[in-house]
Parts: sequence; structure tokens; C-alpha cells
Amino acid sequence: MIFHIAKKEFLNNLLSARFVIGFLLCLVLIPFSILINVDDYRDQANQYRLDQAAAEKSLKEIRVYSALRPQIIFAPEPLGIFGKGISAQVGNKVWIHLGEMPLLAEGIAATRDNRFLASFFSIDFVDIAAIIFSLLALLFSFDALTREKENGTLRLQMANSLSRSKLLAGKVVGILMTLLPILVFCFLLGSVVILLSGDLSFTNSEWGRLAALAFASLIYLAVFIFIGLLVSSRTKSSVTSLVLCLFLWVLLVFIVPNLSSYFAESFVGIQSRDNLDRVLNDFDRSTLERIAVVEKNLPRPDWQMSWYMSSAEDGYRELYGLSASYFEWERQRASAVEPMRIDNADKKWGPQRAYLDSLDRQARAADFMAMISPAGIFRIIASASCGTDRATHQKRMDEVRRYRETFVRYLQGKNIFASTAYITPTPPSAFRTADALVTARTGGKFKSVKEYDDWASNQKDFRARWAVLGTVKLPNDRPDGFPYLTVDDMPRFTGRAVTVFGALEGSILRLGLILFESLILFALAYIAFIKYDVR
Repeated sequence: MIFHIAKKEFLNNLLSARFVIGFLLCLVLIPFSILINVDDYRDQANQYRLDQAAAEKSLKEIRVYSALRPQIIFAPEPLGIFGKGISAQVGNKVWIHLGEMPLLAEGIAATRDNRFLASFFSIDFVDIAAIIFSLLALLFSFDALTREKENGTLRLQMANSLSRSKLLAGKVVGILMTLLPILVFCFLLGSVVILLSGDLSFTNSEWGRLAALAFASLIYLAVFIFIGLLVSSRTKSSVTSLVLCLFLWVLLVFIVPNLSSYFAESFVGIQSRDNLDRVLNDFDRSTLERIAVVEKNLPRPDWQMSWYMSSAEDGYRELYGLSASYFEWERQRASAVEPMRIDNADKKWGPQRAYLDSLDRQARAADFMAMISPAGIFRIIASASCGTDRATHQKRMDEVRRYRETFVRYLQGKNIFASTAYITPTPPSAFRTADALVTARTGGKFKSVKEYDDWASNQKDFRARWAVLGTVKLPNDRPDGFPYLTVDDMPRFTGRAVTVFGALEGSILRLGLILFESLILFALAYIAFIKYDVR
């Protein structure tokens, strides 16, 4: 009996205009959105390869270890084609520094040339599923009972031996039989587009996560079917049922998910970034003062002049043409200062972690309030399945911070801070005294630093003082004659791939919640239908 009712419901729906319209909507929107997002993914993948090649090149074109600072580039997530999640809001590049723990990724994941077009059709498959699937479910269920009551067929069926539970079950199965082909068609169409894209291929794990997304979509579809049945069993006319269903659709799909972010920002505060920067600046200022004390207590070099010096943030110093005592001063400085900056980074991580926790707390509050709506739960589960959710990004950043610790241990294991290789490729055997440098550079015109200083103090032309030091070009005065460092033994960052279980690990409870929600709604619809007046 249930099968016959389901078959009748399916055939009636199949021949209706709403089925044709729903099918055509999916036929147009699904491939269009996926094609747009596939094109975006290609751009992101190309940009990733360029950035990755530039990062590798920068590692191969250095001559001192103080310039060895890896840059990590996150590859675009292939399943972001179906659901972008937060991937468009977070960066995809992280520099590894000794004096700073990685806080937030930098860079822009979006790659459109014209930023003014960035909002053009930004909707993705998950958005379409959240909007269209829920609307179709309500359109096919809002009059499942009221229509037959208005036609008089419901009372005739109840006059026979047909039980209300069988009738309701047949209605549910019939609506599912109507909508399931549309759901399957959407995912098959998306898969065909992926398979035909040529340069894009999914791994087994990614196909598995796509299957998980399809399962979540089915449960989401069932929730709105049961909402429509519940409304239909509590109203006396199809018009009233339609108005209530559309109101609930707008409320649950649009208003509640968007209000959740607003309420989270309004009532769950985050720590001020300005306050964090002030705290971090205090740490940095204290460390700079300690560094100044170290530099003051070091033995002064015999001649504090460098022929070539390049320096930048995070301790990068590349030196050539120094006297032996000046090289030694720089070596002792690096040996003392670099551990201090690493220690400073560890101290700063406390307030940085607190700041990140406040951001996470606000985001979790928004997710919690969004779970009032089935659409909110579905979007959270979908972004987790696609690997573009907040939790996946946070895990990736945690992996980056652990890699930084590995990189620091690599440098410490080589005792590189105490080595001249940290600041210069010049071998110690080529170091000269200050007097020897002056004699060599001036071609023997001056035999000592004192002679040169006495002469230079009487010269009014400042350029003439330095011109005489360039009389003879010494071989170790510039970086050009030195080979690049070979750092093949440096540990490389290898982030863990997102697995099906890993993607859904944090969403199991949410998936259970939407399943429980669907069961509760079905039970409520059943109870309401048991008491429904069929006359």
C-alpha cells in the first residue's frame, strides 16, 4: 500500500510544473556555478605553482643561513569548487620567522584580476543546495495533505482501511522519489564537469568527501520535507500552508544564518588587535633593550667598517669585507641575539594564542546560533566536507607552527647561530686584520688603520676618503664570487591531507543533530497528522 501511495505521489509530482521548473533551475545553476568555480580553481592552482616556484627559488638563492626563511604556500582545496567555506576570507601564505610565531596566514586566495568583479556570481554549489533543495522540498510537501483534503480524496482514503501512518509514509517516500533524482542529477552533473575538466582530478579521499556531502544534502532535503509535511498537517488550506512554508524558508535559510554572525559580533567580543600589537611591541622593545646590552658588552672590533652589508627583519645580516675582529663581533652577536629572539617569540605566543582563541570563540558562537537553522547546520557540515571550514584551516596553521619548531631545532642542531656561516660565506681562513685590509685596499698607500684615519680626518671631500679604499678590489668583498647555500637537509613542510573522517570529525555531532532534527520533525508531523481533521 505504501508503494502505491508513493508511486501515485511521484507520478503526480513528476508531471507538475514545479518539478520541471526545479529541474531546469538545477540544470542551469549547478553547471554554471561549478564551471565558474573550476575556472577560479585553475587560476588559484596556477598562482599556487608560481608562488611555490618563487618560494623554492628564494631558498636556493641565498648565501647565508640568516637569510634561510621558508615560505609556506597552501594549495587550493579541490573540493572548494563545491563549497568555498572561509577559503576566500583567509590567506594562503605563511612566512617562517625565528622572532615570530605564525599567527594568521597572509595573501589573498581569490585570484581575479579585477577586484571590482570579485563579487560576480560568488554563489557555489553548497549555496545552491542550501537554497534550491530546501525550496523544492517545501514546494513538494507544503500541500501534500491540504491538496487532497481540498479535493476530497483524503477523506475517501481515510474511509477505507488505510491507516494514517501508511498514508504519511507513502507521502514521504513519494516526495523523496521525486526529489532524489534531482539531488542525484546535481551531484552527477557536478562530477561529470570535474571529470571532463581535464587538468583537474579528485583523489579517492576527495570523492569520499563528496559522497559525504551528498549524504548530508539528502538529510538536509528530508528536514525541509518534514517541515512542509508538518505545516501541511497543521493548516486547512494550501494557500495558508504555502505562505507559512515560504516564511519558514526565508527565516531558516536566510535570516537566521545571517543574524547569527551579527549577534556573535555584537554579544561575543574579541580581543583588540591594537591592544595585542601594543603588547607584542612591549615584548619586542624589551628584547631590543636586552640586545643593546649584549652589543654593548661585546669586545669592540679593531675597525668597525664593512665593505658590503645587507640586512633586514628577523635577523637577516649578510656581511662581506669586514676585519677578522669585526666578523668575530658579528658572530658573537648572532650567537647571543638569535636565541633571545626565539625566546621572545615563545613569550609573545601567549597573548597571540589568547587573541586567536577570542576569534575562535566568536566564530563558534556564530556557528552555534546558526545551528538553530537546518541551513546553518548544513553549511557547516558542507564546508567541513569540502575542507574549507575554519577547523581545517586552524589545523593547517597548527601544523605550520609545529613546522616552525622543527625548523628552529634544525638550525640549533647545526649550531648555526655560533657559526660565521650564519652571517657570511667568507671562510674564516680568509679573514684579515684591519691593518691588513687597509694595506690591501689602498695598494700599500696606508699601512694601518691609524695612518688611514689620520689622513682621512684632514680630507674635506667625504667621497675621497672612500675612493682610496677602493684602489684595489679584494676577492671577498662582495657576494658575487660565492656559491649559493645548499640546504637539501632542511626539513620541509608537508601538511597532512584532508581525509573523509578528518573532514567530518568535528561535524559528526552536527550531522547527528540534523538527523535527530529530521526525526523530531517527522514525529511531530506524524502526531499532527494523527489529529488532523480530514473533513
